[in-house]
Amino acid sequence: MSIMLSKVSAFLNWLDGFVWGVPLIVLILATGIFLTIRLRGIQFHKLGMACKYMFQNENEGHGEVSSFAALCTALSATIGTGNIVGVAGAIAVGGPGAVFWMWLIAFFGMMTNYSENVLGILYRRKNSKDEWAGGAMYYLKDGLGERKGCKKLGAALAVLFSCFCLLASFGIGNMSQVNSMVSNVYTAFGIPKLATGIFLFVAVSLVVIGGLKRIAAITEKVVPFMVLLYLLGTLVII
Repeated sequence: MSIMLSKVSAFLNWLDGFVWGVPLIVLILATGIFLTIRLRGIQFHKLGMACKYMFQNENEGHGEVSSFAALCTALSATIGTGNIVGVAGAIAVGGPGAVFWMWLIAFFGMMTNYSENVLGILYRRKNSKDEWAGGAMYYLKDGLGERKGCKKLGAALAVLFSCFCLLASFGIGNMSQVNSMVSNVYTAFGIPKLATGIFLFVAVSLVVIGGLKRIAAITEKVVPFMVLLYLLGTLVII
């Protein structure tokens, strides 16, 4: 059993190094720079418009939730694993200089994120429940698939993205976040990890079962307090 676990661990370490190696980092940064140039640096001259539409829907805009609720839903997945655990892990592994590169990639990565959202809206569709559904799987299949000779490629990439997204939801969305929460709660307050895990399971289930609208409604109320606590916590630490 120990030999098998060692082999599994070695394979995962190799896979982690391959996936998150230098080529991928260069690709992410290069894509962000290309899109920044191609879109003429809209993160500069459209910042005011972006801030305006954070709190009000654009004219003739249609969607399942408000702009602010959509923003809060996006932030709910960022504050925690990305801003706390991710940054702490990067500093622990790469030193304080890692923060500079995280800032640099995040700055250009805004355009990658923006492009993904625009494509998601352009190729979204109504599902059987008359709800809007969109994402990379749709614009890969219907967008890339529309180009000459790319129909099968677009469909294959859409399926692969869906599979990888499902696997990531267990790893990043569940294991990493829940492990961080239960460990911190146990360290700070001595509450058993199993009790915290069961509470999180019940709370998340009640929210997720309600669909997108309930998720947005909950995050719209909770996330602003999360942001304030996050900023206050970082100021206190600094």
